[in-house]
Amino acid sequence: MRVLLLSQAFPPDPEVGALRSAKVSEALAAAGHRVEVVTTRLPGEAQAVRPAGRGVTVHTVRPIPHPRKAYLWAKHWLGRNGTSPSTHADLRAPGTATWKRYLLSLMWLPDEHQAFIPAALWKVWRIHRHSGGMDLLYTTAPPFSAHLAGLILKWTTGIRWAAEFRDPWTDNPAKPARLRTRLSDAIERRLELLCLRNADHVVSATDAINDLLKSKLTPRARQQFVVARNGIDQLMPSPPPRPPRPPRSTNLAGPFRIVHAGSLYHGRDPRPFLRALAALRQKGRFAEGEVQMEFVGDNRWFGDVSVERFAQDLGIASMVRFYDWLPHSACLQILERSDLLLLLAQHQPAQVPNKLFEYLGTRKPILAFVDAQGEGARMLQRAGGHYLVMEDGLPAAEAALEKALTDAWATGVGNERSDESVLREWTTERQMGRLLTALQA
Repeated sequence: MRVLLLSQAFPPDPEVGALRSAKVSEALAAAGHRVEVVTTRLPGEAQAVRPAGRGVTVHTVRPIPHPRKAYLWAKHWLGRNGTSPSTHADLRAPGTATWKRYLLSLMWLPDEHQAFIPAALWKVWRIHRHSGGMDLLYTTAPPFSAHLAGLILKWTTGIRWAAEFRDPWTDNPAKPARLRTRLSDAIERRLELLCLRNADHVVSATDAINDLLKSKLTPRARQQFVVARNGIDQLMPSPPPRPPRPPRSTNLAGPFRIVHAGSLYHGRDPRPFLRALAALRQKGRFAEGEVQMEFVGDNRWFGDVSVERFAQDLGIASMVRFYDWLPHSACLQILERSDLLLLLAQHQPAQVPNKLFEYLGTRKPILAFVDAQGEGARMLQRAGGHYLVMEDGLPAAEAALEKALTDAWATGVGNERSDESVLREWTTERQMGRLLTALQA
């Protein structure tokens, strides 16, 4: 097939969505299909075609600036705002006037990447015309502007269209209320329904998203639904049995390492975990130097809360270490030498962080703060051998952390209780295989 993949982000863009786009394009190319990718040009990038792997051609486009930037530049030059034009806190303030809030909601309808739509459409039409036509259009979201471009292309060309949802759209609690109004919500629900009705394939990254999208269409809908998870890229070999690791021993190879990798945003609040760590330390559950917490990535702030200062106030600053941006290979090394992995996925009932699959690939036990009925909880329960915090409050977090430490010190640090068949099923190879089977049918 000749496949046209439309994605706002694509490697080397560091956005999480770029990783998924690369996986899909690589899987299609490996199956013998020709893939043309249309994506956003990166800052400083001059070429219109970006080098890519065999069978994949990446076309870059430069969207027009978002209307927000024009508004901020106007305020700046009129002297009404002495700050940098890149500052847009005034537009997002809780007390924003009603007219500003309506304007703001339209600026973010469906997201801040609206300008990607005309730029991508122009490039796609040129590719479609010069190539003699494409066999499949594949759009991936968020951002959902890519789906709106896909909808227009479906209407104008009749091309077979696969719309991929890595996150829910109108049911996503992560979109701030200050960027929404009743009008914008109604428009987005209509746009979402139009995309679902017109897509030939609806691809979901989780079972929960798949169920949610299915519920929006009638049972007789013609769309083919398929679940293709992000997948475990590398599944480490099963570790050999290890002897118990006694607590309070001065002969340990090092402290018990707990690692969190990734950024802190939306509901990924580290404070419940840090409170539990401090509580166990105060109760003498472990000695000084026996446990170390390592944050890898953009983790120094959660919103306007300094995580470093929060750890200091709890009296555990000496136990907490921060690593700012690291190459992916260095991050993997930290994960591999860890004893327990921390997953923060609160208030994400339908989606799961991409980091979960990387965690699962290490075969290390995971301490996860997840929603009780959410996709993350279901996945970890199905995999087996992990520790879940599904209630608010210190007791639940403290009990789960203490259980993880006790098990490690009693039976050795590792996760031999995971279901091997589940981990194999969740590898990228098998998940992309499911996707290809659906698209090639």
